[in-house]
Parts: sequence; C-alpha cells; structure tokens
Amino acid sequence: MSQQNTAVKDQMAEVFGFQVPTSNYYLHRGHAWAVVESDNQVRVGLDDFSQKILGPAEELRLPEVGKVYYQDHLCLAVFRQGRKASFEAPVDGVIEAINPKVRQNPRLIHDDPYGEGWLFLVKPNNLRRNLENLFSGEANATWINEESHRLLNLMDTTAGVTLPDGGTVVDDVFGHYPELGWKPLVQEFFLQNLTKRGFLPVAKRQK
Repeated sequence: MSQQNTAVKDQMAEVFGFQVPTSNYYLHRGHAWAVVESDNQVRVGLDDFSQKILGPAEELRLPEVGKVYYQDHLCLAVFRQGRKASFEAPVDGVIEAINPKVRQNPRLIHDDPYGEGWLFLVKPNNLRRNLENLFSGEANATWINEESHRLLNLMDTTAGVTLPDGGTVVDDVFGHYPELGWKPLVQEFFLQNLTKRGFLPVAKRQK
C-alpha cells in the first residue's frame, strides 16, 4: 500500500458500525471502492459494508492481468462455504497488478478492507466519466447510511432483528442470520446494476 493510501485510512466515518472513507475513496453502488493513484493507476478493493455483511472470504477469484473490464461489469468473486458473491468493477480499464497478499490470505479483504486487503490495480481509460458515477466525500457516508437502513429493514422483516438506538450492525451478518439468505443479500446489495439490467456482461482481453 502506498504511503498516500496509508495516510488516508484514518479519514473514516462510522455508520451503524460500518467504516466509511470520506476522502480520496470513491464508492461504487456494488460496494467496490476506487482510489486514484499518482501514477495513473486506480487501486480497487471492497468496502467494509460488504465485508461485514458477508463475513470473511475463504477463497476469491480475481481478474487476470491484461484483461479489460468495464464499469458495472462483473470483475471478481469471493467465496464462503461454497457460496459465491460476485462484484462489479468500479471503473473501466486494464488490470495491471493483483495484490498477492489477498491471494494467499483472502481474509485480509475482511480484516483490512481499505488497507492491506486491496485487490488489484487498474490502468483506467475512461476515468473522468467513471468517477462521475461514483460516490465520494461525505456522500459516501450518506449513501452507506441509506444502505444500512435497507439492511436493517431486511433484518427486521426476515429475521426479526432490530437494533437499539445507537446500536451497530454485527460483523458477519450472514453468519449470524443465515435466514437472510446468501443469494438475496448478494443480489440486493452487490449486484444492483446487473439485477436491473437482467444480464451478466463479461470481460474482454486487451489486444
């Protein structure tokens, strides 16, 4: 992790127990994050909201170096107890590097989502337009607050769980409340764009 990114890790808000970056990090509606590096690269990872819902991953499938991915298209997947959760790319670009630490220890994504748990580096090719479609700054916290209320409503109606005033969401929501269902959680919070469009786009290899 670069020195710049390490410095911004502390600039976080807490929303119902979720850590939310409020500077330098852009958030995608599918709960991936993107940080623009100084050397024309974008670092990508998954946010704390996704990790506290799904719990620690046991396996992961990362994109291949050299492949081109597009914003809102499937680019990676995490696995837990044989269950798969796919995530969408936050920006267009060519995959330039993969974080070897998360390959060796997928749990890093859960334990340090904005730090050592980053996933890959992208050389962007449509960055300005892509960033316009992402949340940033204080809007990150506002959006995660909205997502948290959707989650709390689902937990109430499906599992009969309510939070006391000032309470925080438990880490590993699915592990504590499997009756919420893995697939419904993934489709509701991480594949919203694909669910609306009704198809699963694939990546292309750069020629």
